[in-house]
Amino acid sequence: MEQPLVSILMPTYNRPEYFEQALASAFNQTYKNIEIVVSDNSTNDLTQQIVEKYQAMPGGSRIRYYRNKENIGPIANQQRILNRAQGKYVNYLNDDDLFHPQKIEKMMHYFLKHKGIVLVTSQRRVIDDKGNRIYLPPLWTFKQLYPKDTIVDGRKLSKLMLKNETNYLGEPTTVLFKKSALKEPFGVLAGKQVFFAVDLATWLNLLTQGKGVYMVQPLSYLRYHSKQLSQHKYAREIGKLDYKTFKRFAKMHGFKK
Repeated sequence: MEQPLVSILMPTYNRPEYFEQALASAFNQTYKNIEIVVSDNSTNDLTQQIVEKYQAMPGGSRIRYYRNKENIGPIANQQRILNRAQGKYVNYLNDDDLFHPQKIEKMMHYFLKHKGIVLVTSQRRVIDDKGNRIYLPPLWTFKQLYPKDTIVDGRKLSKLMLKNETNYLGEPTTVLFKKSALKEPFGVLAGKQVFFAVDLATWLNLLTQGKGVYMVQPLSYLRYHSKQLSQHKYAREIGKLDYKTFKRFAKMHGFKK
């Protein structure tokens, strides 16, 4: 069966140690028709040196590297790198997270076998700065939505997330999506830029176009540490700026929050 091209997108900034672990988890995917695109906001050459090492390996030609002339910030970097993706399907990989070796292969199974699917997500595990699994408070621990792999109507899933004000699909690393189904830039919802829950905005955007798949096997690893942006002391305050955008989207699509 034909394997469509999947773009693994890695926006990064000054995290060479974590970045190399993330890159290795993308490089070693069992699904072989991938490209790995790196968009680097870093202020030094350490990340570029790591990329060049992997580019010199067998299969390294699948990696494309771009160095931004200046730090354009995380949201602009996510949007710029998506424009560079050549694949029919896209999965972001945060520079401090990890993929399960079979993540892309297992998720692509649903795109290849079923029609009308725009995104596939799964449970994920949370790890610490050393890679050890950890358990976190409910804010970070999303409940298992379904007892088995389930294909869900996009409106139903959107309504659930809006009602509970919870991103049940996970961070950018967790979701594989069909690029053509995303009708606005990453993190833009109903014509408005979202500043905190950019991933949730994008999943809602996608789910207006079709179905989602929820897989129970954990296929990604979220790294929880003090330097991640979501742990910044102002992150939740910034998140409050997004409330009107989500409320407007809910009204546009007939959802009640």
